[in-house]
Parts: sequence; C-alpha cells; structure tokens
Amino acid sequence: YEKGVIIDSNIDENIMLKGNKEDIQHIVSTLTDNAIKHTESQKKIVVTLKKEKNEIIFEVKNMGDPIPEEEREKIFERFYRSDASRSKQGGYGLGLAIAKSIADQNNIKIQVQTEPGEWISFNLTL
Repeated sequence: YEKGVIIDSNIDENIMLKGNKEDIQHIVSTLTDNAIKHTESQKKIVVTLKKEKNEIIFEVKNMGDPIPEEEREKIFERFYRSDASRSKQGGYGLGLAIAKSIADQNNIKIQVQTEPGEWISFNLTL
C-alpha cells in the first residue's frame, strides 16, 4: 500500500491441496513479499492460483529488473544477492533459500523466469 504497488489476483475456485499448511503459507508469503520489495512504486504484481491436469500452479509475477539467466538458480542460495540494487532492500538474502528448502522438503517445484519486457515470475508446482 505504502509503495502504491497494485496487486491483481487470478484465483481459481475450489482448489484443494494436501500438505503442510504452515510450510505452504511460508513459501507463498516469502514469494509475495519478495515481489513487493522488488517492484517499483505504482507498478503491478499478479498472483495466480490454478489447476492444470493433476498439478496446482501458484505464480507471483512482478514488474522489476530482470534477473540474468546465469543468476536464476543462484538466487535460491543462502546470502546470495544478484546485484547492488537488490541489496538496498534490506534483509540477509535468506528468504528465497528458506523457501526453496521448504519447497524441496514438500516435493514442491519452485522456479524463476524472466518474461519479455519487465515481468519476473516465481512459480510453484504442487
């Protein structure tokens, strides 16, 4: 709210998921918080939850600086920061590492993609 970030959501109804509620909440909140931190004022975040075949897909997309391809897996490492501009955001570089660890423990696939333009997308596949 303070940054003027706009959050749009596309949430399919009646999606049921078995799993550790606290772990899933932690991952979702980490990805959403990260998107907010790295989105400029007056830009948009899109949160999507949908079911495709036997998988549930959760996606958080934000408009921000692209993450170079060679750094996309490194951002899930403890204490890693991709560049100086991300370091201004505070924190210790642990959020995504913890989210990835929790995802791995729960057989959840987590990945990041940069789409053409300014969209950065974090996807969970359950």
